[in-house]
Amino acid sequence: MDNKPRKTDPIRARYYSPLELADVCSNWLFIAVAALSILALAVERTTTTALYDLVQGAFVIGVLALFFLGIGVRLYWTPRAEDKRRQDLLSNSFAVAITHEQTAGYYNNDQTNPLRRLCASLLENSFFSKNVALKMAHGERIRIAVYVTVWIVALINRNTDLALGAAMAQAVFSEQIISRWIRLEWLRMRFERIYDDLYRLIQTRTNFNKDEIRVRVIEAFGDYETGKGYGGITLSAKIFERLNPSLSVEWAKIRKTLNL
Repeated sequence: MDNKPRKTDPIRARYYSPLELADVCSNWLFIAVAALSILALAVERTTTTALYDLVQGAFVIGVLALFFLGIGVRLYWTPRAEDKRRQDLLSNSFAVAITHEQTAGYYNNDQTNPLRRLCASLLENSFFSKNVALKMAHGERIRIAVYVTVWIVALINRNTDLALGAAMAQAVFSEQIISRWIRLEWLRMRFERIYDDLYRLIQTRTNFNKDEIRVRVIEAFGDYETGKGYGGITLSAKIFERLNPSLSVEWAKIRKTLNL
């Protein structure tokens, strides 16, 4: 009989699912707003006044909705989810329940020293995060290449209206496309650096009761948490679920190598 505790994660269902839904809605709303901004250039104001007013009105409503949804994601859904995940991580590491919403079987290491357990959990988090971010980056790179190619072709074409080119540039270099890709790449590199630093720290078999080692673990914890905040990227749950079986096997090998 398998005596391993059943894996439960109430935090994802309660806090990350609404955040992911808000992100999806924000992406679709951005596409709609971008399409409306281009459509507004094609609608003649004098001959089709009603349609022009309808497009302009829908564009204004879409921009406002996108603004408030973005504020909600940045200042409500994301901090709420990340705070709960951070509380769970600290509760699990130090065996002090600072939240009643705790995961079971989420962190996979057998360390008893609180700082070493936190370090191992951060190593596990950064391992999964860097791989999920890398897979997300692959898709974003393709999307960016398509958008930029279409925009450049439109600019080269002499028949393209300059207003249309400007509208396309505004969409391509917006928060949802170029900026998102750059932030994702930056976050991926930060996760990779944190993982490498923690791996070397654990590999040296250092004494985690030393002040210097404690500071380095706390610094890594701060880097990991602030990185997620600075990046402002929600890692894809679908990609995580797809990669989880293979990554879990790889993580088990890493645990064995490091005696975690």
